[in-house]
Amino acid sequence: MSTKLEIPEWTGSTLTVGAFSEYAGRIVGSFKHHGYEALALNEIGPALEAAQQRLADFVNRERAYDETPEIAKADANRDALWKAFYYVWHYLMQLDPSHALYQEAVKLRSEMTPYKGVYKHELSKETAELRGLRRDLDKPLPHDAITMLGLDRIVSALFQANETVASIIEDRDAERGNRITDKGGDTTASLRKAVVTLLIDAVRQVNAAARINDSEQTRNAVSEVNGIIAHYKDVAAQPAKHKGGDEPTPEPNGEAAAS
Repeated sequence: MSTKLEIPEWTGSTLTVGAFSEYAGRIVGSFKHHGYEALALNEIGPALEAAQQRLADFVNRERAYDETPEIAKADANRDALWKAFYYVWHYLMQLDPSHALYQEAVKLRSEMTPYKGVYKHELSKETAELRGLRRDLDKPLPHDAITMLGLDRIVSALFQANETVASIIEDRDAERGNRITDKGGDTTASLRKAVVTLLIDAVRQVNAAARINDSEQTRNAVSEVNGIIAHYKDVAAQPAKHKGGDEPTPEPNGEAAAS
C-alpha cells in the first residue's frame, strides 16, 4: 500500500461560482508552474487551462458589472437614508404620548412596521418594497405626518436613491442580455461542470505520475495543490455573513398604543 501523498479529488462543489473560479485558477497555475510535461498533463493541462479561463471570463464580467462602485455607492446611500428615516421615527415613538411629535409619529406605525429590515433584502426586492412604501406614505395621513415631523427631505432623498438603484439594475439587466447573446448557450453551470470534469481527470493524472515518478518536482506540485485545496475547503466551511442587524421594533408609549 502506497504511503505517498496524493491529491484528493475534491470538486469544490460547495464553493460559490466566483470562489470556485479562483480555486480552479490557482490549481491550474500550480500545474502550469511545475510543468505540464513533468506532471503528464500535456493534453489535459491546456484543455483545463482553457476551460478555467472561459469560466473566469464569464464570471468576472458578470461580477465586475454587478459590483461596480456605482451600484455599491447607490445601495449604501439608499440603506443609510432608510436607517436615518427609520431610526428617527423609532426614537420619536419613545416620546411621552402627550408630546405633539409622538402624536405625529404614531400615525406612521401601520405604514412603517411591514418594512422593518428592508435594507437587508436583495437589490431588486428592496427596490420593489421601497416603491410600495412610497405608495403607502403618499396617503394624506402619513404624508402630512412626515411633513410635520420634518422628515420630508430625508424621505424624498430615500426614494430618489431607490430610483437610482433601480436605474442601475435596469442597465445591468440589459447588459446581461447582451452578454448572454454574445456567449451563445454558455452558462456558469455548464462551464463549471466542464472545469470539474477536466480537474478530476488532471488530478488523477498527476497522482498517477507521482506514483510512477517520485521526483522532487512532482512531490512539490502535489504538496502545493494539497495546500490550495485545504485553503478552499476552509473557505467553503465558512458560514454566510449577514448584513447588519434588524432595526428595533418601536413600542408605542401609554394609552395611545391601543388607538
